[in-house]
Amino acid sequence: MRTRRTGLSRLWRYTEGRRRRLSVVLALAAVSAAAPVAGWHIVGDAIDNGIRAADEQRLAIDVAGYVAVGVVAWLLGTATWLMLAGIGQRMVLELRRDLFEHLTSLSLRYFSEQKAGWIIARLTSDVDALSDVLNQGLTTLVVNSLTLVAAIGGLFLLDWRLGLVALLVLPPGILITRWFQRRSHAAFSDVRTRIAAVTAQLAESVAGMAVIQAFNRERAFQREFEGLNEANRISNTYAQKLSSVFFPAIELLGVVAQVAVLYAGARMIDGGALEIGTLIAAVGMLSLVFQPLQELSELYGQVQAASAAMGKISTVLDAEHDIVDRPGARDLGRIDGRLDLDGVVFAYGDEPVIHGLDLEIPVGGCIALVGESGGGKSTTAKLVARFYDPGKGAVRVDGTDLRDVRLRSYRRQLGVVLQDPFLFSGTIADNIRFGRPDATDEEIVAAAHAIGVDRVAARFEEGLDHVVREGGAGLSAGERQLISIARALVADPRILILDEATSNIDRPTEVLIERAFDTLLEGRTSIIIAHRLTTVRRADEILVMERGRITQTGTYDELMATEGPFRRLATTLQGAAARRVA
Repeated sequence: MRTRRTGLSRLWRYTEGRRRRLSVVLALAAVSAAAPVAGWHIVGDAIDNGIRAADEQRLAIDVAGYVAVGVVAWLLGTATWLMLAGIGQRMVLELRRDLFEHLTSLSLRYFSEQKAGWIIARLTSDVDALSDVLNQGLTTLVVNSLTLVAAIGGLFLLDWRLGLVALLVLPPGILITRWFQRRSHAAFSDVRTRIAAVTAQLAESVAGMAVIQAFNRERAFQREFEGLNEANRISNTYAQKLSSVFFPAIELLGVVAQVAVLYAGARMIDGGALEIGTLIAAVGMLSLVFQPLQELSELYGQVQAASAAMGKISTVLDAEHDIVDRPGARDLGRIDGRLDLDGVVFAYGDEPVIHGLDLEIPVGGCIALVGESGGGKSTTAKLVARFYDPGKGAVRVDGTDLRDVRLRSYRRQLGVVLQDPFLFSGTIADNIRFGRPDATDEEIVAAAHAIGVDRVAARFEEGLDHVVREGGAGLSAGERQLISIARALVADPRILILDEATSNIDRPTEVLIERAFDTLLEGRTSIIIAHRLTTVRRADEILVMERGRITQTGTYDELMATEGPFRRLATTLQGAAARRVA
């Protein structure tokens, strides 16, 4: 089995389509890196053969050559930085796009098992860590690596003896780098984990702020945040301690190398085996060896952080799809809407929550699922919506297993109205149009009128163009629900799921929503999950679910006339309704 890449090498695939451009950039960078080396060779020649030999023509040629080399290095260096930065930004753009696209294709099981803040950290701080390396570090890596190679080669061409002396510091440099590599990888990986924990706690606190304040738990959450923040500080401090040892050590090795070259060069000059200009050029060229080496060592910490971030991102990119179409899955045309659940068994963990469920809903039929919480009603609806696939058995539409059709083609003909509808930031009209982005303004107005959203919009000066904040803040629960119903109506689904759509709605608003349901349900295959009797009464058949099994079926009148779980549940609900009215 092929091992998946989790480190920075995984980014190589994002160079596809731009590798020719990258080759051109590398060629420009190589010439740019060689230019300063050539410049020091010219300096050495100018000293030995121009100044000391009092050859003014040779000196003038060397000066002109040095200026020309400097101009070429500046032009090519600028072009290299701009082109590499552009490539890096495109790579980050594509990575973030792939990450978000993969996230949106994962099943609800994945999101139920991960904290929202952990996922947000992958898309924000981890991608930002990669962005820093690709936008700035990539240029530093390429330019300085080529400069380092060119400088070492130029030093040996200038005088191989001085080159050997300078390389004496190479073995300890390798040892220090290996030590830093081992320690820093674990340290920076822990930093990414700590940052994710802080982000997750922040996201949870913001989402639950009303509950936190209602129960006076602000200080408890502050203490939790302070603990996570302190752990993050300690982790970052340790990583910086490693860097504080590594970077100065590399600088010290550079100083040692310069001292060694000066000492050896001075001895060779005394013996007549070396020219002064050559020694000056060698010292200057040695700076071209250790300056990029220092910058690369500083970049190394950034690369380690990015590598740890890529490892975290890879855990998302490698997350398996729970919902996959079988090979050869086909697109659905316009469906009739007949639904069949054949021997469906489903479990979130080890223990099944749905036990061998058999269910038939004819075209245009309407059933209601009722029962105590935890009975499996919402899970059944999610199986029909194919948010999950059954462990055993099959869910079929018009006789075809949902796994044999392409999910997108099925979801286009499915509408869902949830207990707590989510509204996106934008206008009321935008939220209605979310169900079908190509809907015309006339269709939006018609849907709003049919459902009663025009009454909601009338409260605002802008009408349907009134801007609502994320989540629908400023609108009542009933108003948000009416907008979500209009959204479903515009989508014109063949199959409709109403999941506790009238829960926590006041009685006057419930009347409006019940009327809206009459419009929405007409001619559609529908599944209603509700506790309110006024909602389930309209169903052709009511199914009572207990512990993942159907224990009673019939019409409202039939079930009320029979002693059983539905009548007991109805009696309880009627008593609760009476108490609310009182």
